[in-house]
Amino acid sequence: MTALDYSFPTVMQHVDHMRTHFLNRKSGQGIDLAAGKYVVETLASYGLEAELQEFETYDSDIGSSFVALGGPDGTVIGSLPCLHVEPTPIEGVTAELVDVGPGGLADYEGKDVCGKIVLAEVSYAPATPEKARIAASKGAIGIVLMNWGTDDSRYIPWRALKAVWGNPTPESWGEIPRVFGVSISRADGITIRRKMQAGGVSLHVRLTASRVWRKLHQPVAWLHAPENSPERDQFVVVSGHIDSWNPGVTDNITGMSVMMEIARLLSSRRKNLRRSVAFCFWNGHEVAEAAGSTYFVDSQWERLNRDAVAYVNIDSVGMKGTEEFHINSCPELGTFSERLSHAVFADTLPQKVMTLRRVGDQSFFGVGVSAVTGRHSYSQAVVREQNGATLGWYNHTEFDTIDVMDPQALEADLDWCSRYVHALATAPVLPQRFSARLADLEERFAAMLADKADPAQLSLIQKAIGDLREGIRWFDGFLDDAGEAQDELRERANRLVLRLSRLLTFITGSASGRYGQDSYGISTLAQPVPLLACLEDYRARPSDTLEARLLATKLMRLRHTVTDALEAARSLIDDFRFVAERTN
Repeated sequence: MTALDYSFPTVMQHVDHMRTHFLNRKSGQGIDLAAGKYVVETLASYGLEAELQEFETYDSDIGSSFVALGGPDGTVIGSLPCLHVEPTPIEGVTAELVDVGPGGLADYEGKDVCGKIVLAEVSYAPATPEKARIAASKGAIGIVLMNWGTDDSRYIPWRALKAVWGNPTPESWGEIPRVFGVSISRADGITIRRKMQAGGVSLHVRLTASRVWRKLHQPVAWLHAPENSPERDQFVVVSGHIDSWNPGVTDNITGMSVMMEIARLLSSRRKNLRRSVAFCFWNGHEVAEAAGSTYFVDSQWERLNRDAVAYVNIDSVGMKGTEEFHINSCPELGTFSERLSHAVFADTLPQKVMTLRRVGDQSFFGVGVSAVTGRHSYSQAVVREQNGATLGWYNHTEFDTIDVMDPQALEADLDWCSRYVHALATAPVLPQRFSARLADLEERFAAMLADKADPAQLSLIQKAIGDLREGIRWFDGFLDDAGEAQDELRERANRLVLRLSRLLTFITGSASGRYGQDSYGISTLAQPVPLLACLEDYRARPSDTLEARLLATKLMRLRHTVTDALEAARSLIDDFRFVAERTN
């Protein structure tokens, strides 16, 4: 965990070059491709196997918007059109406005929004695409998003509302919200709210919008470990997104610059690598909703399932005014993440390890690849003052310039990220420990069942978790001492780490299981066990109804998915323990 000899001036050269030459990297408009070529050329010069990966996705382009109070001749409200929305008729639409606050499911209770426009706040409670999906499901015809920031701020953000993560399937096609959407400043949103408190408010909206299938390109570069490395086929995925709103300095020029420096640094140390590293610069992140990372998972699923060690996402690093370091980690990497954080920062700033959520480009939950992201972040007090602006008041606006980047914070984020990736690629024993994952499973299932109706013997899952506890405790202890183990046994242990992460992650990290992709910010992910979220639907109905009977059978079959994974994990540990105890 010692500091590495990175070159921060090289990072700043990348930042300055990209903010000069590659602004407005909206997917599919050409500048994203030019930036991609720069990344490929740079990484190839460092000795990586770099190329532009081509894929087709369901994208959207910027239209135009007009918003006025009362009608087309009313007071004009400054706005920006959301992307991946429906256009209004040419003459526009005038409809009643309904305030739904954060825009979650509970915020619609007692409100009739059918045929109306909803006013919702930009936030992650839930994420904005989910706000649009909920609005559409409730019959709203449009959504107005008032920005975060202080109540007097007049910054208007760009937003995309596709909701479906990556490319749609026949099953998810209908989940794409068919509503129009615009963004306004928080100051205008507060003004409108005050008018609504005095009486009904109607809004006139005219919006042009388009959706289009197109081919995008994203840089993918492999740094292969030496041929004689016994774990060369295993790899770490390091990622950040290349597309962004104009100018997108902290979102995500800084992240890409850090990635390129880590690639240069590790390439210079290639002979010491035990595992390979894939550097992925996702396209289709902002508008097509994680399209690039989802395509990578879909196209590389077998390889990821077999050999991916961990996923490190680098996004929005080096933000100005941040006074804490936040790590969002899967349970099995939590202890290692915290230990590395303290090695980097000691007691110089507050540090927090939190549960990793499925936002950004976290497209790997289904496969079950251990994942983490870390960066300088705003304190809770600042976020409250800015009404939920976790990524800064300037996020997704024209003000995300070099002026809101802090070089000192960026260098510290580089230090942490470079040490983290280096450790994953070189450590003889992988750092995952699964007792925390098991404790998380126990806590979530206890909260889900909690002596409530259990129509499908879901308590059998709790028993299977308990049956796994002793084996996990033993295996974590073995990993702690595995530095002294024989090479072949240690490599077997690392391979078992990968299998356990595959078997235990999807249970609580995904609503759609191992092979699908959940919609962006889908509300079921807030349930203790998203995979079994339909248990709440069952409990909301009399047990003798048709709907409840159908759900009971569905829950029983979902139970099989979970108990099967838990039993497979237990058996794998038992088999490994048998070999280990006889080897020693």
